[in-house]
Amino acid sequence: MSISPPFDSDLRRLAQEIGAAMVEELFARLRRGDGSVLVRPEYLTPSQAAIFSGISAKKLEALRHQRRGPKWFRVGGRVHYAVADLHTFVEEGRVE
Repeated sequence: MSISPPFDSDLRRLAQEIGAAMVEELFARLRRGDGSVLVRPEYLTPSQAAIFSGISAKKLEALRHQRRGPKWFRVGGRVHYAVADLHTFVEEGRVE
């Protein structure tokens, strides 16, 4: 008998991506000798932000182009969203 997990596959995938990113950052900090090894997943890629917020990646892209979506920024040419900004945007209910 198989018991289904309490999380859907998108949330499980997001948790795995965040976990992998945290491990990478932890090892990088340890290699640098950084004593601060606590890592919080504060920034998400568009696909992670889509899963986190429940807004599709295409909708987030459209909102970026319309300058109406959650705050975002580029690092090395890649778009990122701060988790705090996603919370604010979703809580304000500004998605049409």
